[in-house]
Amino acid sequence: MRLQIKWKNGWAHAHGTGPDGRRVRTSLKTSDPRRAEEARARLESQLWQSHLYGPEAVVTFDAAALAYAEDGGDTRFLVKITEQLTGTPLRDITPRMVREAARHAYPNASNSTCNRQGITPARAVINYAHDQGWCAPIKVRAFPVEKPKKKAVGHEYLAELQPHLPVNLFALMLFLHTTGRRVGDAVFLEPSDIDLDAAQAHIQKTKNGEAAVAHLVPMLVDILRTLPPVNGRVFGYSNRWGVYGTLKRACRNADVEYLGTHQPGRHSFATLLEKEGWSARAIADAGGWKSVQLVSQTYIHTDDPAELASALLAKKWQTANDQNPN
Repeated sequence: MRLQIKWKNGWAHAHGTGPDGRRVRTSLKTSDPRRAEEARARLESQLWQSHLYGPEAVVTFDAAALAYAEDGGDTRFLVKITEQLTGTPLRDITPRMVREAARHAYPNASNSTCNRQGITPARAVINYAHDQGWCAPIKVRAFPVEKPKKKAVGHEYLAELQPHLPVNLFALMLFLHTTGRRVGDAVFLEPSDIDLDAAQAHIQKTKNGEAAVAHLVPMLVDILRTLPPVNGRVFGYSNRWGVYGTLKRACRNADVEYLGTHQPGRHSFATLLEKEGWSARAIADAGGWKSVQLVSQTYIHTDDPAELASALLAKKWQTANDQNPN
C-alpha cells in the first residue's frame, strides 16, 4: 500500500487503498508540498498500525473528542480536558490520568466542578470511542462531593415571604409547598389544566413522563380565581429560570434564608408528611416520586433512633409486666 497525493484547489489530499482494502480519500489539511508528504507518510503509518495492532494503537484522545463532537456529543466542557489529554493514545489513558487531567484543567475548582467539567466529558469521549471499537470502556471514580443538607420549612416561611412576593409567585410557591410537585410542572400549567371547582391541577406530563393530578388547597383556589394568566401560563412564567431572581430579592427584603424552590416545595412537602406518620409509599404517591427508595433515603429519618427504640422497648416491657405482675 502506498497512498498518493492529489491536489485540489491548491490543497493536498491522500488517495489510495488501506491495508484492509478500504478506499482512502482524505484531506491532508495543507497546501505545502513538504508538509503534505509528511502527513501522507504519517497517515500511511497509522493505517498500518491500526490494521496490525487495532485502532486503539493509533487513535488519540483529541481525535476521539473531535469525532465525538462531530457526532453530536456535548461539547460544553470538552476543550479544557482535551487540552490536557491531546496526543495521548486511548489505550494509554487510565482512570487516574483522567482524574489528574481534570485537576490540572480546573486547579482551583471544587470537586463537583472537576467531576462535571472534567471527568464527565472525558469519560463520555472514551466510552464513545469504545462504541466505535477504538478502545476499551473506562470507569473513573468521581471526586467526593458532600451534599448540602436540605432544610424543610413550614407555612410560616411562606407567610413571611408573602408581603414581598408578587401574587403570581406567591401562588406558585404555595402550589409547590402544598402539592409537592416540581417547579417545572408548575410553570408549564395552562388555564385549561386547572379545574377550580374540583380544586385540581392536571399536569399533562411530569418528569417521569406520566400525567398527574395535583389537589389544590382552598387558599390557592381563591388566589387562582382572580389571578389572570400571562402568556398562556397560570403562574405567568415561561420557564423556571424566571422565578429565582424575584424570589431571591423577596428573601432579602423579608430577611429570611433563600432556599430556592425545591426546599420550600417538594422537600418540605415530603418531610412534613413524614413527620405526620406517612409511609414512604404514601409520600411517593402523593408527590409523584417514582422511587420509594429515594423517598426513604432522603426524607425518612428520626432525630434520635436509639432513644426512640429504647423508649418503645421500655413501654412494651412495662406493658408485659403490668399484664403478668407475678
